Amino acid sequence: MSNKLARLALAFAPENEDLVIGLLFLHTPWGWEDGGTKDGLRHLTVHFDRPEQSAETEAALQAACPEVRLERASVDNADWTSAWKKYFTPIPIGSRFVVLPAWLKDEPCTAQPILIEPKMAFGTGHHQTTALCLEALDRLATEGVLTAGQSFLDLGTGSGILGIAAVKLGLVGQGLDIDPVAIDNARENAALNAVEGAFKTATGSVTDIPAEQRFDCILANILANPLIDMAEDISARLARPGVLILSGILREQADRVVQAYVGQGLAAPEITYSGEWTLLVFRT
Repeated sequence: MSNKLARLALAFAPENEDLVIGLLFLHTPWGWEDGGTKDGLRHLTVHFDRPEQSAETEAALQAACPEVRLERASVDNADWTSAWKKYFTPIPIGSRFVVLPAWLKDEPCTAQPILIEPKMAFGTGHHQTTALCLEALDRLATEGVLTAGQSFLDLGTGSGILGIAAVKLGLVGQGLDIDPVAIDNARENAALNAVEGAFKTATGSVTDIPAEQRFDCILANILANPLIDMAEDISARLARPGVLILSGILREQADRVVQAYVGQGLAAPEITYSGEWTLLVFRT
């Protein structure tokens, strides 16, 4: 990674917020800084560790919303890391977990810690969709739906945070991501949490899983359209009984995702919302 990061500052009218946020989620799912509203404009800042990501995001924003104001700059990695340390506060999840940055690993903790080394492109638990999935894991374990010894598949594993939580509940499984950089981060975090023996990670997608293999739990916190495209392959690899946890879905997209999976023979899911985001839990 370069010692410089690209920084893109956005300013736009509040009525364009849904469009801009939707585009950012598609192009920068690792998140952004919210600068609030000033002088009648919403202000957001996004950081990139790869120049091509910055260029693609800028082009998409200008094409979809020409009136958005964009300002490019660069920032030292060290400055970004320092900012993370201020931003990344412990995140309690349900009754048993707390997500902690790696630099707080020696702090006393009453809940079971999930340690994460923050990297720009991957989940830390601060995003609503990650928190929804973690809360679902905690709830399903409390209900006895998820139990020690069961198998899981974490699709689009990113930082590995969901797979790590599953292992801490006693499950054993694997995480897949199409981005090899994500897999490097997931392995780093698995080692931080001493769960690498029960959580294997690899570059790939659901079609790389043998067609006959089944999982007691499948997690996929991705995006609505890929989830719809993969509905047949994901459903085919879910054990009966089993539980399927899906997120990365905007409220207005939820019906389409539900229809795709009900069309594969799954019963209607339990639906939970957090802000503009949706969690779907299918039980077979």
